[in-house]
Amino acid sequence: MDTNPHNGSPHRDDDATYSPVEAGRVLGVSDERIRQLIDAGEIEGEKRAGRWRVLKVSVHHALETRGSPRRKRSPETVEDAAHEAAELRARVEDLAYRLGRSEAKAELTEIAESTVRESLERERERADRMEEEMKELRERLEESRREAGRSWWRQIFGG
Repeated sequence: MDTNPHNGSPHRDDDATYSPVEAGRVLGVSDERIRQLIDAGEIEGEKRAGRWRVLKVSVHHALETRGSPRRKRSPETVEDAAHEAAELRARVEDLAYRLGRSEAKAELTEIAESTVRESLERERERADRMEEEMKELRERLEESRREAGRSWWRQIFGG
């Protein structure tokens, strides 16, 4: 069994764990704060295959003992207020980052769609030009065949 370097806990199944984001939703804190709580030994978590997993039991125990910051009406000490402010700041930064990524994705999608539309229009115009050229070539071919047919008759029958 693998063990967590932070708390020596045995490797657990995913059914018994949360991701940091899920744990943060339960406790009402950011995933960054969850990692800080793991480092501080306040909740149990482990890193597997490069990803953090947080024990559900530990999260629910922390919820029962400390409660969720969302449930608190006012901080009891200056340290609590500073801690809550840091959590809120981290959450706002995370949300701003996500919003920025979403906006960037939307902008890139719009640019890609525009590029595809422009390419499609150019290809349609090219196809129309080629169709016109093909029509002209057919007409010239038919004319050449008629001319060749007439000159063949002239060569045979003179004229």
